[in-house]
Amino acid sequence: MGETVWVIIAVLVVLAVISTWGFLRLRRLTTSVGMFDCALRTPKSDGKPTDNWVQGLCEYQSDRLLWWRVYSLSVNANHIWMRDQFEVTGRVPLDQANLPDVYLVQCRHEGVPFELMMSAEAYHGLSSWVESAPPSAGGYNNY
Repeated sequence: MGETVWVIIAVLVVLAVISTWGFLRLRRLTTSVGMFDCALRTPKSDGKPTDNWVQGLCEYQSDRLLWWRVYSLSVNANHIWMRDQFEVTGRVPLDQANLPDVYLVQCRHEGVPFELMMSAEAYHGLSSWVESAPPSAGGYNNY
């Protein structure tokens, strides 16, 4: 066989391995208990929110909330928010933006604001998770 054929085979094998890895990662994330769909918008350096939303998945753990980017090959969570420093500062239903049963949730972690967009069910789960923290953890402002 010619050198070109081997290069094509090598490229196809690499693409197959990367595709399989991405599929297995996403499958593991979506079948885990405590996962929910959640888009993230982080602030710019001037503190104003960006226009870009990044699709992801959040995972509840006892002392932290993990956020995973959906389209990534990373084995690590992209953001980790510790429960005792996590605050829900507000929520806005997006019914008027033709997104029924979707909430824009304003949050803060270690004083840094960010926004999450999630379903109503996911918001109720998040607020319950924050409220059920030990009293010393704080984090919820009745929104």
